[in-house]
Amino acid sequence: MIMRNKIKYLMFVSLALVLAISLVAGACAKAVPEEGAEAELQAKLAAEKAKVSDLEDDVSDLEDEIEALRAPAKVWHWYPSTWCGAGLVWDQLTYISDTITEASGGRIICEPTAPGALCPLKEMVDFVGSGATDAMMPYPDHYSGRAPVSVMFANGCYLLDTAIEMRHYLEGQNDGRVLEMTEEEWARLANVVIVGPTYYPLEMILISRVPIDSIDDVPGIKFRCGDVPVANAMGKLGAAVVWSEPGEIYTMLATGAIDAFTYGSTSESLAMGFHEVTKYWLKKPVSGPALADAFIVNGDVWRELPAELRPMVKAAVEGGNAYMEYHAWVEIQRGWIEAEEYGMEIVEWSDADVLEYKNAVASFFPEYSKDEASTEAIDILKDFIKEWKPKLAEEIGL
Repeated sequence: MIMRNKIKYLMFVSLALVLAISLVAGACAKAVPEEGAEAELQAKLAAEKAKVSDLEDDVSDLEDEIEALRAPAKVWHWYPSTWCGAGLVWDQLTYISDTITEASGGRIICEPTAPGALCPLKEMVDFVGSGATDAMMPYPDHYSGRAPVSVMFANGCYLLDTAIEMRHYLEGQNDGRVLEMTEEEWARLANVVIVGPTYYPLEMILISRVPIDSIDDVPGIKFRCGDVPVANAMGKLGAAVVWSEPGEIYTMLATGAIDAFTYGSTSESLAMGFHEVTKYWLKKPVSGPALADAFIVNGDVWRELPAELRPMVKAAVEGGNAYMEYHAWVEIQRGWIEAEEYGMEIVEWSDADVLEYKNAVASFFPEYSKDEASTEAIDILKDFIKEWKPKLAEEIGL
């Protein structure tokens, strides 16, 4: 009985051992991968890791973009000035500046400054080129000594009557060659970019404290002028020509240092109070019918501006031209009415005197031909006058 029980026990243990060995063997058989399975799993693992890496890169890029959005954008501060701190030219600069500030969403803060507050009028181009300020709206004629083509750019020797004619002459005639040459010459003078011409249907007048009823009254008068063509013509007719900063004109008139001057239209003259120290306003001939200033920006600043801001600045300058074209005619004519109300005597020369004056202006063409660019510009101006103003061309012998 005992033996039988031992045998049963041994048989049970043996079966248990066999079963255990079978299970272990089965488990070991399953742990050994089939041929190629490990390589396949490794490939899948690598692919998943690559996805994770790509996602991490995407996350990093998004974090950088969010950080950039949170960071304050760069803001440029411009303080442009021009040759006149009152009247239409100042209003035009203010309009351009306000438009730049608003259209840029405040990324360019453009605030006009009074003439001479940052630098002398004749140093605006150099001031901008040096980076001392970012933008200005100078009168090109002030730089005729260093870039002779500037006379042709600024006023076409004052033989063009309207801003429309000025635009066609600068930007249309010979595919805009005069504008192109001026851009090149000013870039040579300093690190500046001409964003665009700013046109003014000026109707600049000669104002005096003594009567100048005809061209015969010109010899001997003390005459302040800031425009090369007018200064040359009046000097040829016998005036003693001087130049001064605009802010000195009032005092010079009041003290008798000058007898007469040209500066701007009726708008500027009234705004600066010249009616208080003068008596005679010459309506005919118009000393300066139309002119073009230039809105300039430092070259490095212009290239630094984001691509979307540069066209916006150009559009603001064009908007300033539209503003001026509309307001100038209204304000100039209103100025004549106000001048008479203030007791100014309105003077008109005879047609013969007007023609003699124009011929005096045109007689200086050879003097303006000082280099290749200015010589080419003079020829372009002559061709323009022959095409657009044949009567004038005949009168001045072109």
